[in-house]
Amino acid sequence: MIIYADTDVCRWHLDQIKQENTQDLEVFKAAPGLKLAVFHVPYPYDRGYGLAFEQRLKQVYDLCDHVCILGSELHANTVDFIQRWNRPNITFFLCGFVNGIASEQWMDWFNTSSHFYKKNPQVLDQLRPYDVKPKAFDILLGTQKYHRTMIYNNIKINKLDDRVIMTYLKDTSKFMHEQTADAFIWEDENLEFIQPNFQCTVTQIKYYGHNMTLSQVIPINVYNQTAYSIIAETCYDSHFSFYTEKIVKPILAERLFLVFSGQNYLKGLRELGFKTFDGIIDESYDSIRNSQERYRQAFIQMQRLIDGPQDKFLEQIRPIAEHNKQHMLETDWLGDYTRRFATVLRDHGVQN
Repeated sequence: MIIYADTDVCRWHLDQIKQENTQDLEVFKAAPGLKLAVFHVPYPYDRGYGLAFEQRLKQVYDLCDHVCILGSELHANTVDFIQRWNRPNITFFLCGFVNGIASEQWMDWFNTSSHFYKKNPQVLDQLRPYDVKPKAFDILLGTQKYHRTMIYNNIKINKLDDRVIMTYLKDTSKFMHEQTADAFIWEDENLEFIQPNFQCTVTQIKYYGHNMTLSQVIPINVYNQTAYSIIAETCYDSHFSFYTEKIVKPILAERLFLVFSGQNYLKGLRELGFKTFDGIIDESYDSIRNSQERYRQAFIQMQRLIDGPQDKFLEQIRPIAEHNKQHMLETDWLGDYTRRFATVLRDHGVQN
């Protein structure tokens, strides 16, 4: 049996489990026996990439007994594709959850964002997670989006600037080095910029000589000045949850976090083996469907943490935060996915 690999990413994953594969459609058509194919959802999905991807999928789909589709990004347009192509003979491997879609998990951002810190745990020793800090929250908002603007405006309206460290990259037309001081804060030490000019935080850099994206570097200096984290995730739609480096960093840093994302984001984290902070704060905001009300309730918890005894809260979160760090570092995210990927192929006729 030979498996069709739509892209080099698909081929790489099949090579990891030593499965013969081809990117030549004619070779695949001529191969005898069962037919399986693996596709990787493109990012970005617009600009014609998604259309070309779906055209290739349509060409191959009718030939196949089963198709695996890998999704390392979840956005509104990719989720729309997943919902339209939700079929019994397709297995999705996703970096999160889509409501109503039975899927396997490929937590690619967990794997890539924790990789450096698994290899270099001593870097995390610079953090002081349970010391009382001069400020309550870090609010590192990234590029401009609706939910991030709402957080930014809330801080300004309620005059909380002196209680937080907040950045917001509102002008993405400028290179990062041309941004104002409140747009982004990066680590001063052991960070090397490969490109002299860049406009986004997913650009490649070197950190302690290791290749990673700027967005995956834990902001040690900021974390050591603040007690808790506000996470404004990449997406805030309530019909899916996409887990990125934004949640990995506070988990590795042993921090309490409030999340501004879609409904049931925290529920999904718990399904992935993490603990959250209900009982210390009221996390019922996570189950609210309406985004404005969900965020309003999260803001109430933020204010409670700002006004409350920081030393007491930090001591209460310790067992939860320590568990989360250990779970992130000790879980073999890539290995777990690879084994499950191999099992799905085997269940549909692939011989080892």
